[in-house]
Amino acid sequence: MKSVKRICAVLCGIVLLLAGLLKLMDPLGASLVVGEYYNYLHLGFLAPTSKIVAAALALLESVTGIALITGVRPKITAIVSGVLLGAFTILTLVLWIDNPKMDCGCFGEAIHLTHFQSFIKNVVLCALWAVAFLPLKKVWEPVSVKKVSFSIALISVVAFLVYSWMHIPAMDFTPFKPGSILMQAQEQPSPDSPLLSISSADGEYQDEMLATGRHLLLTAYDPEKLSDQELDKLREYGGTLSGSDALQPVYIAAGEFPSIDGAFSADRRTLMTVNRSNGGATLLSDGMVIAKWPLRSLPDREKLEALAGQDGAAAVSQENTPRRLKLQGFLLYLFAVILLL
Repeated sequence: MKSVKRICAVLCGIVLLLAGLLKLMDPLGASLVVGEYYNYLHLGFLAPTSKIVAAALALLESVTGIALITGVRPKITAIVSGVLLGAFTILTLVLWIDNPKMDCGCFGEAIHLTHFQSFIKNVVLCALWAVAFLPLKKVWEPVSVKKVSFSIALISVVAFLVYSWMHIPAMDFTPFKPGSILMQAQEQPSPDSPLLSISSADGEYQDEMLATGRHLLLTAYDPEKLSDQELDKLREYGGTLSGSDALQPVYIAAGEFPSIDGAFSADRRTLMTVNRSNGGATLLSDGMVIAKWPLRSLPDREKLEALAGQDGAAAVSQENTPRRLKLQGFLLYLFAVILLL
């Protein structure tokens, strides 16, 4: 019976850990989901806290998952995980009944579930939790408690959050992920294809401009939050590309781009999906998204021209495969620490 209880606890832990890590990888995306919950619950005044709350909840999910897998502090872990799963179940039940047009955000952008699927998933996890820990008075101490594994994994997850907070996601699951083709660049546009609609200062839409040629989009979803130094960096960076025959810098902001002549405007939420960095760069080739970079690590001109001169699929693979491998390496390391130490 103890083996069955332990297996159920580990299964709950794996789901919570994966759900937490997928949100930790993309704190801004997670904050958008929290913002939707705020609006649904009529708590829009809390919007400024959405990113911190999203990161804290994702970290709590991850740490709870690690604790369930490693078996540390079983009674405390049982209570915390039970409260979490119970709250998630009640919330997804309300969403299933009311059926608002929003995503539950259970697994970030990686996996999208319907409200019914989210509710069933949480019911199954609650059932596993019940088998693992009820009755609470008789919660047992596992034979092998991996306190060292828990400590190393905890430090690793916190470091992963800090890294993700300062960079764009290592793997992009949004509609504008590398390799996707803009709707305006397709001969027979699919309704599921991403559309980046931009307009000039006089209000004329210039969507077709992005369908052909090589463009480096320099985007800011909150331009007013960019410092003078960051604005200067973007201006100077765009200036280094202005003489390039292979690339055309395109400034796009939600609203007005301060001190940038000829900038375009676009929807704020769309720009946050195009590039998670406020002031980030996104390379397009004939309407295909090639790669993205945050403001703190913009690529040099030689690298951009080399990517722009390649076939689209080859350029996507060259620039994005190393990032994906690093993420996969981190996940393998984390699970090896948890399961093997």
